[in-house]
Amino acid sequence: MTRFLLLGLWLLSTSVAHAARPPVPMEVQAEDGERIPVLVLEPEGDAANPPVAVLLHGLTRNKEDWLSDTAPTYGGALTEHLLRSGYRVYLMDARRHGARATPDARPGNLAKRAHSGDTAPYQAMIVDTVRDARALLARVLAKGRPPRVLVAGYSMGAQVGLLLASREPRVTHLVTMVPPHVDPVLGDAAPVNRMGGIHQSWLLLTATRDPFSTAENSQALFEAAPSKHKARKAFDSGHALPREYLDEVRRWLSETR
Repeated sequence: MTRFLLLGLWLLSTSVAHAARPPVPMEVQAEDGERIPVLVLEPEGDAANPPVAVLLHGLTRNKEDWLSDTAPTYGGALTEHLLRSGYRVYLMDARRHGARATPDARPGNLAKRAHSGDTAPYQAMIVDTVRDARALLARVLAKGRPPRVLVAGYSMGAQVGLLLASREPRVTHLVTMVPPHVDPVLGDAAPVNRMGGIHQSWLLLTATRDPFSTAENSQALFEAAPSKHKARKAFDSGHALPREYLDEVRRWLSETR
């Protein structure tokens, strides 16, 4: 009984936190003129220059994943932790996802076509999303550099996060959950081709039964990064990590400077 009462109180406190500080819409212009819809969540406290976090969603998902405490991402819990820890949080939709969906080019279909050899549309979606994330960072960091710039992503979001961090030395911390293995032939859409640029403090979370990346793929990705402050943990799961992965992220964020 006590356990359920505590759970109910926690859920209530979470909803109150969202109600007290609802997400604020922001629009950023992409390099090619497209409009990038973004949600901004302000942290607890009134720090003049808080750390910032950019959260990136998976394939066929959207930025609202980071407001919901449901599978596969359980992102609302991570967002709440970041807000309580003083982060200003930014959520954006990838190209062809969420508010930017294009019925004539659905993301899942683009991924399937890429596996069949028609890689150009999928490559463009990923590369343009990385450019969009850079545009968002440029806007966020235009008035100065915060004490910590965290990028975190799940699945395709982890793929984008790696590609972004490899190009953005202003990113200080990187958390990637189950990045898929992407064949090097996909060029700038394949993290394996950019790992030499990963110098950030980096946490890589993988799964032992992930159909999108073998243990060997994940280890090779990890070893290719020259970062001096990197950690890897593998969960005994498929591509959908157990909710406990959030504990590992929280622990790493609290211990990593």
